Amino acid sequence: MKFVLGIALFASLALASGSGSSYNVTLSERAVVAGKELKPGDYTVEVTGDKAVIKKGKETVETPVSVQSGDQKFSRTAIRYDRADGTYHLDQIQIGGTKTTLVFGKESGTQVNKPAEVR
Repeated sequence: MKFVLGIALFASLALASGSGSSYNVTLSERAVVAGKELKPGDYTVEVTGDKAVIKKGKETVETPVSVQSGDQKFSRTAIRYDRADGTYHLDQIQIGGTKTTLVFGKESGTQVNKPAEVR
């Protein structure tokens, strides 16, 4: 009986540690991520390990992401875009109320900070 309980506990811990985080963000500009253009609007960003899935309705984009933790909590969510060839590219999302920054692929260009709201 103890063996069965041990396996059940181990399995539930494994599932819990493998689950990712989910954030609601609002893009204020058209932005390209992983070669796909996202229109302004509300999105859900689901992060599992080094992958992020950005969703809005049936539209989804999967992209590599680096999750960084800062020293202080962000007071609000902010989106950092990288402007290259006249197009905004999603660069970073600082998650309001947390110390978390999601860093997406970097491309050359001028970085522009645009605040967004968490819903």
